Parts: sequence; C-alpha cells; structure tokens
Amino acid sequence: MTRNSFFVIGVTGGSGSGKSTAAAMLGVYGGLIIDADKLSHETILKGKPAYREIVEYFGESILNANGEIDRKNLGGVVFGKPEALAALERIIHPRVCGDMLEIIERARNGAASGEKKYSFAVIDAPLLIEAGMNKHCDSTWLITAPTAEMEARIIRRDNITPEQARARLQSRRGDDWLASHADVVIENNGGLKALREKVQTAYENA
Repeated sequence: MTRNSFFVIGVTGGSGSGKSTAAAMLGVYGGLIIDADKLSHETILKGKPAYREIVEYFGESILNANGEIDRKNLGGVVFGKPEALAALERIIHPRVCGDMLEIIERARNGAASGEKKYSFAVIDAPLLIEAGMNKHCDSTWLITAPTAEMEARIIRRDNITPEQARARLQSRRGDDWLASHADVVIENNGGLKALREKVQTAYENA
C-alpha cells in the first residue's frame, strides 16, 4: 500500500480469534476503527429497514419484551442452519457494507471537511471476505487461534453452551479458505503482548 495516502486495512477472523482486539491495537497508529458488528447491531434496531425484513422472515419469536430483536434468540434460529443464516446475511450485509463505505469516504475526506484526520481506516469484520468488503481494502488480515481457545473465549464472553459455541464456529468458513484471500495471517496463540508485537510487525511491513 502507499503510505503517503489514506489506506484501508481489513481485519477478519472467526469468533473468539481475537480479531477485534487486534483491530483495536491499530488505533494507536492513527487508524479509524470501524466495527462491523456494531453497525450490524444498529441496522436491526426497531424502526430500521432491516428490522422489518428480519421479523417478516423469521417471525416475532425472535423479539424481546420491548419488541426489539433479541440477538441471542436470532442466533439460535440461524446458527447451524445455512439457509437461514444466508437469508439473514442477505438482509444485513448490503446495509452494513454501505455504511462502512460511507464512513471510509468521510474519513478519507476528513481533512477537507474539518473532521478529525485519520491516516488510515481499519475494518473490523468477521465476514469481511464473505461479504466482499476485502475488495475495498488495501490489505486484508486474518487473525487465527486454536479452536479450543476460540470456543473457550466464546463461552466465557457470550455465556453460551459449548454446543452453541461449536455451532457458531462451524457455521463460518474455515481458516484455510480465509487465508487464501488474506495478505497477512496472524496466529493469536501467545497472549496480548505477543499479539501486540505481531500486529506492530504486520503494520510496519504493510
């Protein structure tokens, strides 16, 4: 990539791989962190266009007492069910990708518009490659970790069962396929300090 111009790094990886931790570490170098999960959560809120489509497709059983989509209930409906998961992604992905591209464009032109100036953007997205957002990145990074560690992190973080954690991991493409589309592969198998050093090396060599 050309360091004298604005550039985009896409960071992806399976749930529990440490993808978001690695992406956040790039913020110290002046990067704008774009959280795809946060954007996807926002796009399914009550009153947003995706909300209506999701409820029409999956039914009101996915709603909580306030009428909002309960993401845990929704996850139970789609994980391990490829057709249902694909339907959900067809609703959400175009909107989230559009939002990310708008954010990147604003950041790219930030200096001219008086907004905070960033030297680059980081897309933190679990489905970066599957959604085609890697095509808009100057460098695509894949964060990997041992499966047992990923399962343990998911169970601890999301308070779900081991069976649910395994279903979540199995619903996604494997690291071998993802690595074939990545420019950088970082193995997160040695703690925060080791991960930070690997991220720094990858950034300096990008």
